[in-house]
Amino acid sequence: MNNIKNEENLQKIYQNINESKKILKCINNHDAYEFSKWTFEKTKLRYNSKMPEFPIYNNFIYWCNLGINIGSEQNKIRPVLILRSSKKSNICTIIPLTSKRINDEYWYHVDLSIIDSTALVEQLRVISKLRIIKPYRKKGEMIVISSEDFDSINQQLENLYRLKPLKQTYIDKTT
Repeated sequence: MNNIKNEENLQKIYQNINESKKILKCINNHDAYEFSKWTFEKTKLRYNSKMPEFPIYNNFIYWCNLGINIGSEQNKIRPVLILRSSKKSNICTIIPLTSKRINDEYWYHVDLSIIDSTALVEQLRVISKLRIIKPYRKKGEMIVISSEDFDSINQQLENLYRLKPLKQTYIDKTT
């Protein structure tokens, strides 16, 4: 019975791979290659990785493998700010950072003072700690954000994610 179930699962896996191949053949070769490379990397992360042995602290910056994402989501290996982490949890909340300060006028982007980077507050997300590669270091020291950056990021988080009261809507029941 188990052999039949395993064979059925293998057939489904190969079917998914073949369907993906059809789509990838129709797109830009570089994009298809990057996507296939990320699929392999994600498989290794998921099934062959160990949790980082170094501590992961709140408000510190780490290198992270965000993979290949969709649309304007931050991709690839890049610095991230750890917002919330706990020793006992396998996940943490992060804000992706750019690899260079962008100095744009978006109110939800915070240019950091300690490194040449911008916090993309609107891209807040929860990730597995398996994605964390190593601490971001400057002159050998781990990097923690400044109190000014901390305040700016908190303000933008509140602006973006604070729940607002729902407006009362009245439905005319006579129609």
